[in-house]
Amino acid sequence: MKKYLHSALAVALMGGLLASCGKDSVSTPQLAPEARVAEGVAELSGSLRQDSLALVSLYQALNGESWVRSNYWLSDQPVSKWAGVKVTDVSGKPRVVALALGANGLKGELPAAIGDLTALRSLHLQYNKDLTGKIPAELYQLRQLRGLFLGFTALTGELSESLGNLNQLDTLDLRTSPYELSSSWDGNEKTARDHRANPTTLSGKLPVALGQLRQAKVIDLSHQSFTGELPKELGNLVQLHTLALYGNKLTGEIPASLGELRSLRSLSLGKNQLSGALPASLGQLGQLRELLISFNRLSGELPASLGNLKRLENLNLEHNQLSGKLPEALASLTGLYQLYLNDNRFEGEIPTDFAGAQQPNLLWVNLANNNLTGLVPLRVRRYLPDASKYAKIKGLPDYGYTVFVLSGNRLTGAISSEYLQYQKTLKFLLPQQEGFGFSNLK
Repeated sequence: MKKYLHSALAVALMGGLLASCGKDSVSTPQLAPEARVAEGVAELSGSLRQDSLALVSLYQALNGESWVRSNYWLSDQPVSKWAGVKVTDVSGKPRVVALALGANGLKGELPAAIGDLTALRSLHLQYNKDLTGKIPAELYQLRQLRGLFLGFTALTGELSESLGNLNQLDTLDLRTSPYELSSSWDGNEKTARDHRANPTTLSGKLPVALGQLRQAKVIDLSHQSFTGELPKELGNLVQLHTLALYGNKLTGEIPASLGELRSLRSLSLGKNQLSGALPASLGQLGQLRELLISFNRLSGELPASLGNLKRLENLNLEHNQLSGKLPEALASLTGLYQLYLNDNRFEGEIPTDFAGAQQPNLLWVNLANNNLTGLVPLRVRRYLPDASKYAKIKGLPDYGYTVFVLSGNRLTGAISSEYLQYQKTLKFLLPQQEGFGFSNLK
């Protein structure tokens, strides 16, 4: 193994690629880079020699001398020992199969040589705020890629339709922050939100070729500047668990084909400009835990088919233009923890069975700023859950108390003194601001 991984001569000769003869030196013919490597590292396999050249090009193009972790790069150590590089046998030949250089201080544009790492399965370049330029066309030649992580960088431009070549992708993570990371950022993921400026993002239409990534389980393109409509071809991704497109500039209707994503657990389309009705086909997503489509322009009524989502934990449709009555089917969402339907145009009464004993996990209900009328259902009063035991569940508010936000509606009547029985589980009841407050408890 050491025999074909040894790279001392390769590195020495790579240094020679940059050298030139002095004016007083005797001029000698200069070999091409490939010839120099072949001459000095004949013991290396052709494939690993190609990979080594690509890594050296990457190091030189991305300011390798200033990397946070560059242990053994361009040293006399085997390529397999270079920081972030994984080498393994592929069809009996040693190849570079993984490159993990996330949060590593990379600076510059990705070189075309990245496409020479043809056995690469995992590419982690995320959290490099000075990684700039467009995604090189050569990257789309990496047909063995399972994981592509380019998020939280300063990459710009459009995604090519050649993305469809990467049909082995399991994870496509190009998400970024809604804010560009400033020069003071230290590369630590946990502190990224504390270093904000204006965003630099990917743009253009989502490529139809996304629908060719049939092995994909995670696609996260959040907080970019993608425009246009959601490709209906996304419905082909039947193994997908997470589809996150939050914080883009997407328009048009949500395609009914998303109802074919029967393995989907999280659908995040919030903060776009999507319009039209919520497709009834979403009720087919029996594995769904999160349905997050807030801050859009959705209209029409909620489909009763949403009641089929028995595993749904978080339903957030706030700040849309949804209308009509709240469907009785909401009471069928037995796994629900959080419900945000505030700032829409719902009318009528709150469903009688809503928030009753069949929804014991419900911690947060926000129905504010609609046109709801009538009384708070008695079952809401009688079956407020003991929510403290859920306080540490990831993604839930840390206060561990049930909250009902009902302000900005046209509810009538008085708040029953029965609410006083739930002081340990009820932190806030926020009714409409006029004529309905704790002062008129009966």
